[in-house]
Amino acid sequence: MNQIVVQTILLPPDRRDENVLRQAKNLLTKSLAPVNDNLADKDYLVGDFSAADLMLGHSCFMANRLGCVPEEMKHIKSYVAKIEARPAFQKAITLGE
Repeated sequence: MNQIVVQTILLPPDRRDENVLRQAKNLLTKSLAPVNDNLADKDYLVGDFSAADLMLGHSCFMANRLGCVPEEMKHIKSYVAKIEARPAFQKAITLGE
């Protein structure tokens, strides 16, 4: 995720490297595949919402927001929607507006 953020947001367009971005996206897709599989039969990583979801949920949210979660990873897409619907997430995402 770090290289994706660097290559799409932090660096000015003339300093971005498409090869680095492509490699980072490929690695992210490979990393998300087992997460997607794990979420096939549950709402959250270990059943009920837990600290694990606090940690991984943010990464999945950012990956999705940056357009890096492939459409076929429907379980992660659903997971992100559940995370976004949580009242605490709604409150946190609007801080500073």
